[in-house]
Amino acid sequence: MVLSRLPRHFYSSKNFRIFFLKDDKESLRISISKKNFKLAVSRNLVKRHIKEIFRINELKVEGGCFLVFVFAPFSKLKYSEASVEIVNAVKSHNL
Repeated sequence: MVLSRLPRHFYSSKNFRIFFLKDDKESLRISISKKNFKLAVSRNLVKRHIKEIFRINELKVEGGCFLVFVFAPFSKLKYSEASVEIVNAVKSHNL
């Protein structure tokens, strides 16, 4: 699926931005720039952290998926800080 036009994001911070894509079969998509995270190891670590946060907190939504764009300051966050921020962001959308 080519994402030429994205819907307006529903959450944005200096660490990441989250979009909601309607009628998408996947539940989560993560986009990390090589410009910000040079090593594949660091990109994969961030992806694993985000997937684990979504899995542990059961952050799934019916009828669409979340698209997470990750920015460079995200790597400075502790896992617990990132978890709290992501959970609050996603739950604010589900209200």
